[in-house]
Amino acid sequence: MLILIKLIGIVMVGFGIIFLVSPNTMRKFMLLCEKGKRVYIAGILRILFGVIFLLAASQCRVAGVMVTLGVLFIIAGVTIFILKLDRIKTMLKWYYGRPLLVLRLIALIPIALGMLILYSVSTC
Repeated sequence: MLILIKLIGIVMVGFGIIFLVSPNTMRKFMLLCEKGKRVYIAGILRILFGVIFLLAASQCRVAGVMVTLGVLFIIAGVTIFILKLDRIKTMLKWYYGRPLLVLRLIALIPIALGMLILYSVSTC
């Protein structure tokens, strides 16, 4: 389970770095997620990640961080299903229209969260 959480952290940091270096890649990713009902895949993944974090929290170095992130991921995933699809697409379009500097600042979020996850799972 800890290996899976480490993989999630590494992927988050990787996406963050890619988006930081190339904000236009983030825009392309937003457009990809916006098509059809693909945004619901993000909701399912967030709920799944949240459950994984909660299940593995007792094995982690900083269990409180993993519990908090698990709950936040589940709330974020459920929120995607509560909001209407049009509302979510409107939010994605708003983010899409932000300047490159703002997108780079947003890219720091997955880097920070991924690093926090990796630190929380580390053994020493």
